[in-house]
Amino acid sequence: MKHFYFLLISFIFIFQSCEVINPDEDMPSFIKIDTMTFSANTGEGTSIAEIADAWVYVNGNLVGAFEMPFEIPVLSSGTSNIKISPGVKLNGIAGTRSINPFYTSYDNNMSLSIGETLNITPSCEYADGVIFPWNNRGEEDFEEGGISIDSIGDSSTSIKKSNTEVFEGNYSGYIELNSTHQTFYGQSTNAFVLPAGAGVVMEIHIKNDVPVMLGMFAYLPGGTVVSNDHLGVNAGSDWKKLYVNFTELVGNYPTATGYRVFFKSNIGDKTEANIYLDNIKIMHF
Repeated sequence: MKHFYFLLISFIFIFQSCEVINPDEDMPSFIKIDTMTFSANTGEGTSIAEIADAWVYVNGNLVGAFEMPFEIPVLSSGTSNIKISPGVKLNGIAGTRSINPFYTSYDNNMSLSIGETLNITPSCEYADGVIFPWNNRGEEDFEEGGISIDSIGDSSTSIKKSNTEVFEGNYSGYIELNSTHQTFYGQSTNAFVLPAGAGVVMEIHIKNDVPVMLGMFAYLPGGTVVSNDHLGVNAGSDWKKLYVNFTELVGNYPTATGYRVFFKSNIGDKTEANIYLDNIKIMHF
């Protein structure tokens, strides 16, 4: 009896092994993407983006969203339509990865070969119809004569230009906090008309060794102004690019006549702190 069971188990094992060695499934092709490039036109601000993920579609079917660099198998061969949509971390949070609707997708018919790897370097730009209301350059890059951020309220300091700690170009915006100037509270000089029910995102490069709160003032009919703290930016030692999602906030005020972005920070328990800003732009359709 034991011998019979041994033979039966051996037969099952051999049968299953054959299934592993000779699977019925199709053999895959492979797609490899290391990075995705981005370019902006005149009036659209900086061309430096922070595209974290590529959302891969083959013949109209979503394969998945993948953090670059990556190499993935796909069950397709021959001439195939490949679409790569750029993904970003909204509000700098990994759990809110999303396709950036303001960027175009790379879309091309390409040849896939079974067992072989297709290397792609997709490119993208701003989509047609994107509006950049900050100024005629599309952003506050601190390269021109004035600065479009004003100190307000109980701010004890103001933003100025710096040419010593610069992300891009010749200048950045610099806020110095110390024992004499402990608080910064500033808002965009201009008020922006933004569409409720549509996407609204602010791009910003920031380097801050003390927490910074980003938010918006909503201006309502009758003179009411509502202050909305929106995103707290943790302190860090490096420059970072954020895609700040204001869509829901703006949607909460369908009758608003305008909005201003604000920035506020306090020195806390430090003796001095530095905040640098660059390439601030708002986008909507």
